[in-house]
Amino acid sequence: MSQIEHTNQPGPSVQKSFMARMLAGEYGLAITYWALYFFGCSIFFVLGSRMVDNEQWLAYLVIAALMLAYTVILIIGIRAAYKGPQLWKVMSRTSSVFMIINILVGISTIGFIY
Repeated sequence: MSQIEHTNQPGPSVQKSFMARMLAGEYGLAITYWALYFFGCSIFFVLGSRMVDNEQWLAYLVIAALMLAYTVILIIGIRAAYKGPQLWKVMSRTSSVFMIINILVGISTIGFIY
């Protein structure tokens, strides 16, 4: 029995990727969602800056709408995963921080006009 139990346990040579560990919840709710949020903000900043620089306004509006949808999905995910007290207090603070970051990223991408 001990040999069977030993073979079923992952050894040091079996390592999951960062994304697999993050999606499995090994890093916790806060780290997972902040990592995903800043990943989305980074993509928006790079693509949005290029679109503003090239004056592709329609594409910029589409990517801004996608960023807003991405933020809503993250907030829904936090609501589904959060098991602690005072859910609405946590949700309002989290969504406020997300919105402030979205505004700052939007301003910085549009800043490439000048």
